[in-house]
Amino acid sequence: MDNKKEVTIITGASKGIGKAIALKLAANKHDVAIFGRDSDKLVELEKTMWELGSDVLHFTGDVADEDFVVSSIGQILAKYGRIDHLINNAGVAIFTKFVDSSLYEFKRQIDTNVFGIYNFSRAVISHMIDRKSGSIINISSLAGKTGFVGGTMYSSTKHAVMGFTKSLMLEVREHNIRVAAVCPGSVSTDMILNTPLEPKDISKALEPEDVADVVTAILKLPARALVSEIEVRPTNVK
Repeated sequence: MDNKKEVTIITGASKGIGKAIALKLAANKHDVAIFGRDSDKLVELEKTMWELGSDVLHFTGDVADEDFVVSSIGQILAKYGRIDHLINNAGVAIFTKFVDSSLYEFKRQIDTNVFGIYNFSRAVISHMIDRKSGSIINISSLAGKTGFVGGTMYSSTKHAVMGFTKSLMLEVREHNIRVAAVCPGSVSTDMILNTPLEPKDISKALEPEDVADVVTAILKLPARALVSEIEVRPTNVK
């Protein structure tokens, strides 16, 4: 199938930032493949996106499972014939003091936050190089540029995302492929309930739609323009 519309992949799409991005891009007439762990939520989201005029595929599975990712990308290409954009949004956050942490918790975050990004990026990059176009946006965090008490494990994974993003951007920009990191501060999602933040900070957090607006703006830029990194902060949180 030679699809005329832009085709975008979004991981971690069943809720929060990923869901907001999916709805925003559906409203902007992208065809979208959504990934997540909660099948019921993905089916519900898919229905809403169809109503917005988007052709949608949904996949339930683990982004750290290479075979699952490769198989899913094959199905997307078989249906649409193209992949224009990849939004690596899936993430796990476990906040605890390092002395109370476990290797299991660290591995869980590395699997999703780092290996998940690797798997999807590796699965689409050859296709994008062949087409001489494409965008990969990695939803990182301000934690990928600093550190905080209770965030040793999480922040480490987001620093890895920043290094991955910067290096891949330098490698593939010659093929007209744009790679960017979006680094939000506190966002009002389920994840924030586990962060070491004061209630006043939570009330002033960003909304998922704020991050979705930034992602959409990046994708709307002309191909000659590359945003390699952008920070999105709550206005009134120090």
